[in-house]
Amino acid sequence: MRATPLLCVLAVGSFATAASAQATPAAKTTLSVGDFELSPELQVRTRGEYRRSPVDMGGEATGYYTEDPWAVMERTRLGLGADRGALRAKVTFQDARVWGSTPPTAIFGNDAFGTTGLYEGYIEIHTTNPPGTKPGYDASSHAAEPQYIRVGRQAIVWDGGRLLGNADFSPVARTLDAIRGHAGWRSLDFEAFAAILDEPHPIGIGFGDPNGTYSGGTELYGGLASLTLDPLFRVQAYGLLRPAPGTSSSTFAPLASDFSQSRTFGDDWTMALGFSGDAKGWTYGLTSALQLGKVPILGGAQLDRLAFAVAGDASRRFDGIVLTPTIKIGGAYASGGRLATQYNQFDPLYPDVQVNHGLLGAFAWSNLIDAHGAVSLVPTTNLHVTAEYRYARVVAPSTGEWLDTYLLVAGRTAGTTSPELGHEVDVSVSYRPWPALDVSAGYALLILGDGAKQMMLAENRATPNASGTLVPPDLSHYAFIQLTLNVPAKP
Repeated sequence: MRATPLLCVLAVGSFATAASAQATPAAKTTLSVGDFELSPELQVRTRGEYRRSPVDMGGEATGYYTEDPWAVMERTRLGLGADRGALRAKVTFQDARVWGSTPPTAIFGNDAFGTTGLYEGYIEIHTTNPPGTKPGYDASSHAAEPQYIRVGRQAIVWDGGRLLGNADFSPVARTLDAIRGHAGWRSLDFEAFAAILDEPHPIGIGFGDPNGTYSGGTELYGGLASLTLDPLFRVQAYGLLRPAPGTSSSTFAPLASDFSQSRTFGDDWTMALGFSGDAKGWTYGLTSALQLGKVPILGGAQLDRLAFAVAGDASRRFDGIVLTPTIKIGGAYASGGRLATQYNQFDPLYPDVQVNHGLLGAFAWSNLIDAHGAVSLVPTTNLHVTAEYRYARVVAPSTGEWLDTYLLVAGRTAGTTSPELGHEVDVSVSYRPWPALDVSAGYALLILGDGAKQMMLAENRATPNASGTLVPPDLSHYAFIQLTLNVPAKP
């Protein structure tokens, strides 16, 4: 009987040793080929979308209004990176198209955004990352090297994507053909790029535009400087210049709105100043921007561009509370409309989509007042739930335009007597049953205000009632479910 405790200890030790021996080692994510280290990547994404009474599809531009369009979209990316010392190259091919959709097919069909081609393709020369890289270095800019020069097609994201983003939620996403340089020294970062904007395909669904969205202009230049004094205090100043295109640079001449005219034929000098921080459960960001330039509007007149905008949010994560809640509040303002000699509608340039101004995608950072709050919960480590409320209205209810997340005109405010766009409620869920697989779903409800109803009626986005009179909807719905597989798994 005295030998029993010793036998138990030996049995437990033997089991632990066997279990340790059988533990799966960490999988290697790179392959060695000659002097190069290769890093293959695969992403497969499938999303189904349904809309009810959309605010920015059909109507005046297409000749009819579809109340409940749906679509099933597929996007596949296959990429390969190659590293050798200070040299890096990456090539990623992408196929994005629709499996099926309801009319109008010109909006959801493959002819609108079906593409198979190069998503990324660049060569980079960089320095190696020294030990003890400065705190606050933005790893999203580059994973390891604070100094680099990159030439080719690449994704560029500044300031959380408010004025320059990847728009990854869109069916195709956005990359730029650019030369880009980045340098870091202690707590300072500097970055500059020059890009060509004309693209052979649109970057997203062209709501209300059978030909899809047009990039506008021919070139984009940017310069950024940032200073990180503390994880909770980072300041950055940047400028973006989109010069007016030459007379032979584009044959596309949208005449539907002043905003489309300004993006295609006007120039735009944008200067922005931002503050941000992320530490100890607190996260915040504040950005202000000023735009100058010349804008040709409909009718041939040329106005001076003078527009400005400000946006900010702050959140607090409570780690010591059940469900680890995060509470977030924020707001945004962007000028709109025009005067006799000035064009005041703010142009958010190339922003992220369905991120900063609601899941429905009905609002852009232009001619907008936006106030919102959100609560996020983490029931388990691989399950996240977020609920958000948003109130929106236009700034200029008589001379501006209501833009959606893809910067297409949802409504022209001329003749509109109310600035109210409405109240939006969003609920989104993200679940990771395995590290490489993300299952997400979302639902958005917009309770339309009087201003939104008046603009939808003017755009013929309405349906007849029992007496045959066109009536705009009271509610607009959006729902999606999405499966994304990433190999190797992303954090």
